[in-house]
Amino acid sequence: MQKNQPTTTTLPTRDPFQTLLGRLFGDTLQDFYGSNEPQAQPRINVSESDQSYELAFELPGLEEKDIHVQLQDHMLTVSGERKENRETQGKRWHRVEHRYGQFSRTIALPNDAAGNGVQAVYRQGVLTVTVPKVPESRPTKIEVRTN
Repeated sequence: MQKNQPTTTTLPTRDPFQTLLGRLFGDTLQDFYGSNEPQAQPRINVSESDQSYELAFELPGLEEKDIHVQLQDHMLTVSGERKENRETQGKRWHRVEHRYGQFSRTIALPNDAAGNGVQAVYRQGVLTVTVPKVPESRPTKIEVRTN
């Protein structure tokens, strides 16, 4: 029989500040933006009424001039850039979860979405794009005449 050898266990060092931040924030911002990729896609709500489609994009902390909206071939693209503006002098950062850099999101619109009359309004961190619907086509009665 072998004698029991004493075992040595090394416990990982624990940083209470990091533990507290992890408990408070966890991975909520990853959930907020939906990915770890460099080019994040903003979250969106899409609704429909009889007259239009409404798309609301979450874009907190941006300025209007940094947001671009384009509609081409029934594809609506919202893109822009969030510029990093955190102060680094005299600070030691323990955690940086704010996303910086470019973002883009393209949504395919239904065939009845009109290309004209699209409106985009940015208010309180939400960009709302309203796309009117094309009026329903109704048959036109054509009168038949003789010479």
